[in-house]
Amino acid sequence: MRRSPIYYLTHWYTFRTVVGILLGLLMAAMVFGIYSFGTFGIHPEDKLVPSSDSPDPNVVIVGIDDNSIGAIGHFPFPRDRYATLLDNLHRAGAAVTVFDIGFSESTSGSGDDLFAGAIGRDGPVVLAYGQTSLQNGDHSYVYQNAGDTNRPLDKFLCGNPRAAPGCRPVAELGSTAVVHDADQVVRRMPMFLQATCVENGDGRCAPGIVNPISFVAYRQFILQAQAASVPLQYTSEGATFGSAWLKRLPLDPSGDAWIGFSGGPGNLERHGQYVSFRDVYTNSFERSRIDGKIVLVGLYRATGIHDELQVPTGDAMYGVEIHANMIQTLNSPRQSRFIQPEPPALVLLTLLLVGVLLGLLLPRLSALFGLGLTVAVAVVYTVGWIALGAFGSSIQLLPELFHVWLAIGLTYAAMMAYRFLYEEREKRKVTTLFGQYLKPELVERMARKRSVEEVEIGGERKELSLLFVDIRGFTRMSESMEPQDVLRVIDLYLDELTKVVFRWDGTLDKYVGDEIMAFWNAPHDQAGHALLAVRCAWEMVTRMPEMNATLAAEGLPQIQFGIGINTGPATIGIMGTQRRHTYTALGDTVNTAARFCGAAGPTQILIGQATYAECRDYVAVDMVPGLQLKGKSAEKFTIYRVTAIRAAPGQPWATVPGLETYSEVGVYQQQTMIGAGATVALETGPTADHQLPTAEFELPFEPAAPTG
Repeated sequence: MRRSPIYYLTHWYTFRTVVGILLGLLMAAMVFGIYSFGTFGIHPEDKLVPSSDSPDPNVVIVGIDDNSIGAIGHFPFPRDRYATLLDNLHRAGAAVTVFDIGFSESTSGSGDDLFAGAIGRDGPVVLAYGQTSLQNGDHSYVYQNAGDTNRPLDKFLCGNPRAAPGCRPVAELGSTAVVHDADQVVRRMPMFLQATCVENGDGRCAPGIVNPISFVAYRQFILQAQAASVPLQYTSEGATFGSAWLKRLPLDPSGDAWIGFSGGPGNLERHGQYVSFRDVYTNSFERSRIDGKIVLVGLYRATGIHDELQVPTGDAMYGVEIHANMIQTLNSPRQSRFIQPEPPALVLLTLLLVGVLLGLLLPRLSALFGLGLTVAVAVVYTVGWIALGAFGSSIQLLPELFHVWLAIGLTYAAMMAYRFLYEEREKRKVTTLFGQYLKPELVERMARKRSVEEVEIGGERKELSLLFVDIRGFTRMSESMEPQDVLRVIDLYLDELTKVVFRWDGTLDKYVGDEIMAFWNAPHDQAGHALLAVRCAWEMVTRMPEMNATLAAEGLPQIQFGIGINTGPATIGIMGTQRRHTYTALGDTVNTAARFCGAAGPTQILIGQATYAECRDYVAVDMVPGLQLKGKSAEKFTIYRVTAIRAAPGQPWATVPGLETYSEVGVYQQQTMIGAGATVALETGPTADHQLPTAEFELPFEPAAPTG
């Protein structure tokens, strides 16, 4: 069937796959926005960083620890102590010596000269340009200190106007700056820092771009005398270093490189690549541990002196060990530790793929299976990165785990919210639809079940009052009518009488053509259920003139219906298979009520002995002797026809005009007033056609209040 665009606009929620994909894409876009703004400083990918890899054997730390301070004196040490240390390192064959120490304090005596002499004597030395306030520049950071830093060692770096004319630097300069992420963890190191240039006489001090002490030491280690001629160069694709690297060093827009940590704090010490400052100073160390190595001198586990920084591989790590990890990143074979985060374009593509995948599959699964799928997608994504070797020589990407996990979780939550709203809407539709056929309380009771399996198949034996009603001669009448007219008559008839059943707290069992079956005292117990059934039947009869007036106005034929009611034991419950259920009543009491209905003439209400016994104070009846029911023995039944009804004993009787017009019941010709009806006859003097006083079609009682 061709549908208009209006249908698709008003029924958008029914197209689950389309809605699922749209929700997945929406969650992907939202999470990518969060990722782009860096809202969450959460990095589960840190857990993928190796925590115990072997460090680069070419790197050794000489640590200023508690033993050193205890042996030499309080920190900072006099400069002559560093001169002695440096001489011992040179004699041990240190390839490059790096001081991760600021030397910002002034000293007296000859300490500076002794240290300066040791620096210029043998082997390259790298001194630290300490981290001060930094400001973002063009793919770099800019130091905020102004030229003259008042550090005594500036004269060896040509960084002070008081330096001698034509001074020649005796040490290289490197930065100790690192970058903290939003979670205060150090994962990156600035590779390009702009320092202030100061002129002084005939010589020029033009440090310009300062690289990290780790890179300066690495460059000296591999290039030696040619080190100064090969600078580190920035490009938009990454940093280059002459022809030494097969790959470019990945950088972020600020010129930061990611540190390829080989393990947590103390990893070098655990691998025997640590020597105490005291041991080197006193020349009581094994020289083979220094020979040909890059030596980094700095604070290391010194009580009360803090140079620790949080790193991805564990707790706080001292700055000197962070730079050691950066050296092994730069010096890794085939640049295997050149890592970078997953590119934003790949993150966006991953989010979109995950959103579309879940949007396609989740609408087709239950909440539980959908949860399993969601977890499986997250696990496969994570394990996939591990299996590909995120830190290996082929991939070298830090996967963006958190935001993908967030997108997966939000997509599942959004889909479950949509399913809840959609299914609630559909549940209301089904409840409304089946409420037209079943008792609304029964529909609600079944709808509250958590699963179909909880709707137990089976029944119980209990006393019920059964009512059957159908149109007299409808089959013959419908043969001469147009199909649409037949449907209109049936719709009006079923709609009006179903409303009456519900008004009297009855349970609608089924429609069989023009026949309606209803019962009372189930699914909940009802006091006076027989009287409720009779009063329901009585109201059905009183509705007949109004229904016929409506049909006449539409040019449709008049209808009359007969009603049968029986009370007795029956089996009631949900019966059928797991594929199809029905809540119904079975048994001889049901069959007998149906036979009563089949024998009733137009507008007549036939009831059995048990029904009459339950409501004899409220109804007047005629006995119907000799009535043969199909498949039943006449001797077994006492059948009554209801002729009048009242609200309570002592209240006026009421009947319906025209009720006596159809006096024949099967072969029955003569009526006999009995029970309460006889009293009425004595008091009122029944007319020739046994017509009793009526209240102009008004019921002499109120409909039943729903129970259960």
